[in-house]
Amino acid sequence: MNRRGLLSASLAGLSGIAGFFASVPFVRSFLPSARAKAFAEPIEIDLAAIPPGEVRAYSYRGDTMLVLHRTEEMLQRVAQTAERVLDDGETQDPAYVDSQHRAIDPAYLIVRGVCTHLGCVPRIKNDDGKSVMGDWWSGGFICPCHQSGFDYAGRVVRGPAPRNLPVPPHRFSGPTRIVIGEAPAPT
Repeated sequence: MNRRGLLSASLAGLSGIAGFFASVPFVRSFLPSARAKAFAEPIEIDLAAIPPGEVRAYSYRGDTMLVLHRTEEMLQRVAQTAERVLDDGETQDPAYVDSQHRAIDPAYLIVRGVCTHLGCVPRIKNDDGKSVMGDWWSGGFICPCHQSGFDYAGRVVRGPAPRNLPVPPHRFSGPTRIVIGEAPAPT
């Protein structure tokens, strides 16, 4: 190889290496950011921080998740509203939840807190919801926009919402801790 060929080959090699290093920031821009990765991660919640009868809202993947610590009275009211459920049959609860309470542990309801009508966040209303729903109301969630009603199991009992509040994938990671975004391991 003559001197001109050696210089041409060296220049081509250096150009290739420089091009590779120059393309690294461009290629890296296609990778998800740390914020995007954190956005998709499951969230862990301490249920001990939620007193009985209260609901807390958490954000998971941009959606509001409602976690309700049900009292014994709320659990009894779930059974009373079973005949009023209006779900059109499209709601599919995970196989690992109890169908009556729509929960792994009946004391804790975990649902996607977005009304299945137009996406508003339903608010918990106990007996004070009778002014909106009527005397039959035994408590649950009411959507503030169009007054759809959901019982303490997140089942639609008054429209215009067509479906129950969805149950997200979740599992217990300890006696009082849940992870939203991960289903329990199959048994």
